Amino acid sequence: MRLETQEMRVLAAVIEMNGFKRAAEKLHISQSAVSQAIAGLERKLGQKLLQRKPLEVTEAGLRILTYAQHMAREEELLVNDLGDIKRGQSAKLSLAVNSAINRYHAPELLKKYCEQNPFARLQIEEYPSRQIIQAVVAGAVEIGMGPFQTHMPAFDCQPLFDEVRTLVVSRHHPFAEQLQDDPEVVLPQVPLVASYVDDPLERPAMQRIRDRFSRVWEVRSITLRLELLAAGYGVGYVSDMVLAKEPLSADLLVVEGLPFSRIARSVGLFYRKDAVLSAGAQTFLDLCTARWS
Repeated sequence: MRLETQEMRVLAAVIEMNGFKRAAEKLHISQSAVSQAIAGLERKLGQKLLQRKPLEVTEAGLRILTYAQHMAREEELLVNDLGDIKRGQSAKLSLAVNSAINRYHAPELLKKYCEQNPFARLQIEEYPSRQIIQAVVAGAVEIGMGPFQTHMPAFDCQPLFDEVRTLVVSRHHPFAEQLQDDPEVVLPQVPLVASYVDDPLERPAMQRIRDRFSRVWEVRSITLRLELLAAGYGVGYVSDMVLAKEPLSADLLVVEGLPFSRIARSVGLFYRKDAVLSAGAQTFLDLCTARWS
């Protein structure tokens, strides 16, 4: 069974205009053509969509109306997009970024992008770094911007800059002095404030740094993480940019002496391997490359 666009358009017109005659006038067709379209659609579906005299919409008719209205909106969007493409003005950017990039880089980059593409459509998501990778693999977004993992064979990658994430504690933390002197002993008593906690099965046990702490607090907001760290509620990793720019970092001390006190990472753009990027994604990639060239 196939629902034809014209049939649904006729049904929507009858309901919206509250009558067959007015629907026919709106669609510029005969009233008999309207009646035939509705009757044919009801035969095809095997149920009534409209009760006549007085005109009332059945539950099935309302469901078809909802679908027809959705299709009409999609058709309008398609026509507009095709017009933009014809004029060379259309671009869509589907991008996922982590909280640090969203805070420090995305505003400037997106302003420049929109200046170059005033008719662009944007889909910008903020995820923890590991979830950006999952979003790109799943096709939820076209490109991701964040730190690279050690092995990313499923992606094409464009490195942009390097960063160092440092384990820090506030000088106001009750164990601040002990963490400076003997962190290995104290860490099992201290929570780690992080943006994301992955499933234990996702990584080998030896790579799960989080197991060295008493527990993990999963806090997505970078601002809230910094507030908790600065107030002395736990320890956490912050990037060198955060340490340099955020006033809340003024009282944060580096937890030295651990093999994971500092973690160097490369940050950049990545997308599914061998994918042909859309014009919008390619424009954003070129803009980022120029920014960090």
